[in-house]
Amino acid sequence: MHRRKILGGAASLAGALVAPAQSQPLSPVAGLDRSDGNGKTMTPEGAVVLVTGSNRGIGLGFVKVLLERGAKRVYATGRKAENLPAVVALDPDRVVGLQLDVNDAEQRQAAADAATDVTWLINNAGTPGSFKKEERRMLSASSLDDAKFVMQTNCWSPAEIARLFIPIILNNGGGAITNILSVGAWFCLPEYSSYSMSKSAAAMMTAGLRAETDREPILVSGVFTGGVQTRMAAAGSVGGMSPEVHAREVLDATAQGHTDVFAGAGSESMRKTMLKDPKAFERGVINRFYDSPLEIAPF
Repeated sequence: MHRRKILGGAASLAGALVAPAQSQPLSPVAGLDRSDGNGKTMTPEGAVVLVTGSNRGIGLGFVKVLLERGAKRVYATGRKAENLPAVVALDPDRVVGLQLDVNDAEQRQAAADAATDVTWLINNAGTPGSFKKEERRMLSASSLDDAKFVMQTNCWSPAEIARLFIPIILNNGGGAITNILSVGAWFCLPEYSSYSMSKSAAAMMTAGLRAETDREPILVSGVFTGGVQTRMAAAGSVGGMSPEVHAREVLDATAQGHTDVFAGAGSESMRKTMLKDPKAFERGVINRFYDSPLEIAPF
């Protein structure tokens, strides 16, 4: 099995498809109509939030902005315990570090047992798949083991974590589940077919959770993230926004009760383009795959 890392911010890979004119930060509350959360809203002030994959990138951006906006406590999780002290140091009185490999059932349960006061879960941790480009595809992969790992990490494990924390959140009076998805959930990014598959499945998982909790005091949102400047940005990418700006967009949207959140540079523009002519968009992606394939930036 190839070496893999759980990386918050993998969604930013798809942001490389956005044209330069579309790469400016966009308001998540302007433009397309959105379904609301059945009157539900969520704000950081006084909230107790658990963020998965919070030691870098998009996850770390959430921790910083949650503290900035008055969260009572933030449980910052990471796969490696040695990466957590730097996050806790942001505010030792309010940040609690928890080791959590989202694919480890015992660690998931331990996190739920430790964080019994949570009112908001932000499912951010994820993986883009193997660093070998052939393994991220369907036909060129030596097997589908890597694709199954990606699906486990980006869809099944967040679902398991949500199943653990929804009862906790409801027991604490209600709150929110925010799943970090990707614009890659809307189409297949051929360099990362398994990633697109997993994020599309995670979008449906999010919709299922939202339906099952419709009559409960919990806002379930999916965040379709576009370009964000993280270690997972495509090589040569200069567009995108900072993780902190991305977090502010998401929190602004949940404060207004949005269940579909379009955050990150170009997310909303890309969706409008796709809706205008889906097949032309798909053809453009395929042509780019052959003519100018994306590469992960070196870490």
